[in-house]
Amino acid sequence: MNHQKVRKITAIIFYIILTLVLVATACIGMYAYSLINNPDYITIGVGESYTLKPKVDEYDEYLVRSYNPEIVSPSSASTVIGNEIGDAIVGIKYTYFKRDFYRFKVIDEPKSIKLNYNDVHLGVGEIKTLIATCSNKNHNYTLDFSSSDEKVATVNSIGTITAVNVGECKIYATAYNGIKTYCTVTVSKAPSSFSLSETSLTLGEGEEIILDCVFAQDEYTQSVEFIPSDEEIVSVTNENVITAKNAGECTVFARSHNGKTAQCDIKVKKMPDSLKLLTLDKYDVDTDINLELDMGKDSYAHNVEITVSDPDVLEVDEENPLLLHPKSKGKATITAKLKNGVTAEKSVSIGDYSKHHISFTTLNQFPTLPTGCEVVSLTSILNHYGFDVGMTTMADKYMPRYDGTFYNVSPHDYFLGTPYTWDGFGCFSGCIVKTAENYFDDKNIKNYTAVDITGCSLDELYNYLNNDIPVITWVTSGFVNPTNDGSWTVDGETFSWCNHEHCLVTIGYDKNAHTVTVADNSGGYNYSLSMSQYENVFKGMGSMAVVILEK
Repeated sequence: MNHQKVRKITAIIFYIILTLVLVATACIGMYAYSLINNPDYITIGVGESYTLKPKVDEYDEYLVRSYNPEIVSPSSASTVIGNEIGDAIVGIKYTYFKRDFYRFKVIDEPKSIKLNYNDVHLGVGEIKTLIATCSNKNHNYTLDFSSSDEKVATVNSIGTITAVNVGECKIYATAYNGIKTYCTVTVSKAPSSFSLSETSLTLGEGEEIILDCVFAQDEYTQSVEFIPSDEEIVSVTNENVITAKNAGECTVFARSHNGKTAQCDIKVKKMPDSLKLLTLDKYDVDTDINLELDMGKDSYAHNVEITVSDPDVLEVDEENPLLLHPKSKGKATITAKLKNGVTAEKSVSIGDYSKHHISFTTLNQFPTLPTGCEVVSLTSILNHYGFDVGMTTMADKYMPRYDGTFYNVSPHDYFLGTPYTWDGFGCFSGCIVKTAENYFDDKNIKNYTAVDITGCSLDELYNYLNNDIPVITWVTSGFVNPTNDGSWTVDGETFSWCNHEHCLVTIGYDKNAHTVTVADNSGGYNYSLSMSQYENVFKGMGSMAVVILEK
């Protein structure tokens, strides 16, 4: 073979090899170029490291190379670091024809860190996840978590805090460039027991209420699960928001992280389709107003919005919307609105009152009902309003009575014993309300209702008198100082019985003369006594009182 022919063959082989190299280089370049235009890329901050994942299970050796080393450069065997803002291609070479390519976007380093909690209060053994946000252009920078005192609380790599012992510490979130922030963690004892802000309540369909947990002073937990016994009646959202769904009764159980429980019994009624404000026509300027609402017998609303037409005359209490504070003499209209839009209005006058007396016919309980002063007082007021009913009829037909062992029942539910003998005890305000309502139901009387105003102040009591409303009042015979004659407990409630317990009707007052006038059915006559003596005995008997109001 001559030299010319050899040279020609050699040239052909060279050109073939060169063509293959150029084609391979073009293919690699096209693949790298396709990566550059691929929207999926790895984002890191200036100074932030990223560890690649070479295929060490397939290849013994590899080489990391940056095609833009001024932007991203290798820092160790498989780790690269961002140097300046920009885009870069990094490749891992296994063989000449086998490579992996990664597209990198380098952004500015992090400037701040935000936490979902700045303060956390936990019980021992409780777990809480701390979410740290450190981002820029949709990139979440890598953060490290640490505790200032792991004897109080620990934290793992994803921000989950575990309360260990009582005390206080800081949980830090730190970015790679050294910026940091922290959350203060306070750890208390896990609850040995706890209760709810409400143990029983009534709601209207569609209403919501928040049930708060009540812990001992040195105990706490954030993690309480609320579970209704019947999700058709109430539902639980946002951990402790109770929503009434359908009429019925159920119990909401609360369970702490360490297994302690509490509960609230809930009754749901239909929302009222009508509403009345049982307010008086006039009030003294120095006396707060406790609003009474009539929503109907089988309906109820827990949440009521109260507004007044003239806030210079009346002011709604910030915490209790059913409490109004008179501010000056004048007139104002009170509006009550329910969640379903039902409203009621009532105009009231605010004035300066110092005395009033109600013309009243007093009944005599003797000799027929020697211990029936409560039902006789009620009967006298019903007669005052024009109802023709006798005291024995009220005692026999409408008053709940219990002739067994007194210490088994509540005097708010029953008259203890019989009012026809001297060894009968008596009853409290709740029983008289039931007696009146039994009478109204039996006679189909819709426009009157009995209201228990126990706990009212003397000024509130005088407001009823100013409106010609006599008040059934619990005192003592002869207004002697009340003394305890025995106590008993029913369903967790303790009742005390006072020596010389008595009930009569309060019908007048005079602040200038410092006197109160009563209609005493123990003998059937009216008389006045000093305001201080009346107040002492009235308060000593628990400020127990009942009024009959016209709707």
